[in-house]
Amino acid sequence: MSFLPTSLKIPTANQQTNPKMDSTRKKTALAAIILSISVPLMGQTDDLPYDSGSTGADGALDVPRTFPELYEFGYAYDRSNDQIVVFGGRRISGNQTRLQTLLYDGTEWVDPDPATFVSARRNMDLVYDRANENVVMFGGLRADSVRLDETWIWDGTDWTQANPANSPSPRYDYHMFWDGANSRVLLYGGDTAEGFVNELWAWDGTNWTELTLTNGPGNASRELDHADIVYDEANNRAILYNEWQLQTWSLDTTTLTWSEIDTSANPNIGWGIQLAYDASRGEIVMAGGANVGGTWVFDNNDWEQQSPESNYRWSYSYGMIYNPDDGLVYRFYGRENTNFSYQETYTWDGTTWDFVVGRHYTIDMAEKADGIWNYTSISVPSSVDVFFTKNEANTPVRWLATDFVEIHGNVIVDGQDAFDNDQSGATAAGGPGGFDGGIGGVRFDVSGSYAGTPGQGPGGGAVPTDPDQDGNGGTYNGTYGNRLIQPLIGGSGGSGATSADTSSGGNGGGGGGAILIASSRDVTINGGVYARGGDGWRQATGSWNGEYGGGGSGGAIRIVADRINGNGTINANGGDSRSDGGVGRIRLEAYYRPIVPNASPTPSATAPTETSGEALDAMLWIANVAGQAVGNNPTGSLITPDVVFTEAGSVTISVDSENIPTGTPVELRITTSGETIELPGDGQADVTTAADGTASFTATVPAGVGTVQAFAEFTVGN
Repeated sequence: MSFLPTSLKIPTANQQTNPKMDSTRKKTALAAIILSISVPLMGQTDDLPYDSGSTGADGALDVPRTFPELYEFGYAYDRSNDQIVVFGGRRISGNQTRLQTLLYDGTEWVDPDPATFVSARRNMDLVYDRANENVVMFGGLRADSVRLDETWIWDGTDWTQANPANSPSPRYDYHMFWDGANSRVLLYGGDTAEGFVNELWAWDGTNWTELTLTNGPGNASRELDHADIVYDEANNRAILYNEWQLQTWSLDTTTLTWSEIDTSANPNIGWGIQLAYDASRGEIVMAGGANVGGTWVFDNNDWEQQSPESNYRWSYSYGMIYNPDDGLVYRFYGRENTNFSYQETYTWDGTTWDFVVGRHYTIDMAEKADGIWNYTSISVPSSVDVFFTKNEANTPVRWLATDFVEIHGNVIVDGQDAFDNDQSGATAAGGPGGFDGGIGGVRFDVSGSYAGTPGQGPGGGAVPTDPDQDGNGGTYNGTYGNRLIQPLIGGSGGSGATSADTSSGGNGGGGGGAILIASSRDVTINGGVYARGGDGWRQATGSWNGEYGGGGSGGAIRIVADRINGNGTINANGGDSRSDGGVGRIRLEAYYRPIVPNASPTPSATAPTETSGEALDAMLWIANVAGQAVGNNPTGSLITPDVVFTEAGSVTISVDSENIPTGTPVELRITTSGETIELPGDGQADVTTAADGTASFTATVPAGVGTVQAFAEFTVGN
């Protein structure tokens, strides 16, 4: 075996000249023991010697499967099996018509994989037949644009095609609903080969029968993809609302007579509205469609707009259905508009829309102060992106598993893209274990300074010294860390740009975070694992475009297992800007790892190594400046600074540390409005940590404001 040394720079966070920084904790490594073992053939599933160290105490992580990127699908609530049933529709990407059956079981969306093949279709309706206790589907538009006239029955497990003697003509964009007054399924309207029709058909479980309407709602019967119909159980009638005509109609399902209802409000809330009868509250709920959104309730023959405490994303093609099992209205969709996919499910309780499950799944790291989870297994389904809310210590993410890890969606610890320099002092956050970007200089006529702030972290981008200059990207390779990614450490932030006389500079992007995924069995990645740096921001004021902040550097991804399989993506690249962030590091450790070609940047790769030394904390912080103790949580604002030096002169800056070896060289970077001061300077002796962990610097600073950062780099191991 061989012992490989590790080096690491330990930074402070960005400081004002008097700031107290929150202690920045970074873990050092002792040594890595490289094991040697023969590589198994592809497809073997035997348990190899690597042990992730997981205790399994946190159980299995099974991220809920969300609604797929679908629109123009059919749906119904299956009362016999207490589940929402969805069929068909189109995918947003590729615009493919689908033949998938989906069920919502109260927790996640699943594919039951029925045995019977049903051809792909869209723009059709499903309804629960209470008399026959099954779900009915009719017609629709096939992938080759052929209208269909098939009748299918869902029994909770499989589809069966019915063979009625009579049937409506082939059509799509019709509506079906349960007629409670007469205990039957009704089908209204539709786009046929002859155009839109004002027809009403009844299904008795065996056959279709056309019913004769005494009148019709005129144009409200047309373009039913802009309308919806729902049965009003409290009043034994069907209610139709047409968004194009802004009309509300009532159908007496016994006399088969339409009547327009004169309402004081006529909601205009976008193409593709949907209705659901909320039996718990005895009212009809309408949710908005494309570009508008909003929630309305129909009661006492009028529409009343609601003001929910929370809201959903608008969408023009979604499902909305009442669930009698829990008394909630469910709204689910896979498409926001033509270009975006959010794939979310919400519930309505009469007051509030509550998020249930969606593409974005966030894990709060506050429950793990050290960032370590001890799982039995990990499963991230396709179409789900896993994000993290950082803990107080800003630790990296460490997922340990005793069993298999399968990532078919995406696991993301990216740094935040920079945003508008609004003079609030807010920075683009680094990912978990990564560091924030700097702030652009505030316009000189407001702040009296051109300077921005540097990026945070060991490789944080330095601020330019001249006005009207792009910020510098965070750098990673060659700055700190090593190919073993021990310690596990995230990327550094890009610096802010300097300002001009009347325009502010752009903010820097946050550094990518750091993540370890370790399995005692196999890790399969068919989705992606990302630790990318955030993009720098270009500040724009009026007709003048300011300069870009620097991009954040990529973070660190380390995966250790018996085997690393899949065709997914692993990415730790830096953020974009005129000064891009440096690339991060990727390390793959397994006895079999064919996923290496899909990683960027190129990873280091070996058999598994021992991850010793991860428990040693190293801290470095600014203790006082000019005799003033540094307080917690500096603002980082150059408009309302923590300390202002009223005159130029010599000041003493004291640094303190923990778990850093005595005699370790310490460096300071002081960023002022006109220059960057690096200490010790050229030709000056090293400043090293004393036995009590302290180090002291004397610096000559100009009057004004600035930031102070401290760095220490040391090697641990033999």
